[in-house]
Amino acid sequence: MPSPQPPYEQVRREILEQVRTGELTPGDRLPAIRTHAADLGLAPGTVARAYKLLEEGRIIVTRRGAGTTIAPGAVEAAREQAATAERESGGPVDAGLVSLFAGPIATARARGARDVEILASVRAALAGDRDAKSS
Repeated sequence: MPSPQPPYEQVRREILEQVRTGELTPGDRLPAIRTHAADLGLAPGTVARAYKLLEEGRIIVTRRGAGTTIAPGAVEAAREQAATAERESGGPVDAGLVSLFAGPIATARARGARDVEILASVRAALAGDRDAKSS
């Protein structure tokens, strides 16, 4: 079954995971974009997009003439990004919390709230945003 993630995101996450686990370490060189794309059977623009995101995330550094390497401090940055991704994907589910929220969610739905509004409200509550505008 194909991954629901776009190919550039798959490339980004694979490199991120290799850094997080120590398979790639600061100073290690990555293949040139065209080479990496050919190896993966992807368009160069796809790998370029992944590299750009990794560079923005402080995982890699690209220098003209020196190529692309794993950045100093990339391991910690990769761990932080992996933890963020886990939290954003929902992380581990606590059955007790699910049952705790089931009643209020059912009430909100009965009042006509959409799931996206309920989720935004929960995020606001978690962030301590007591001044959120009511609809």
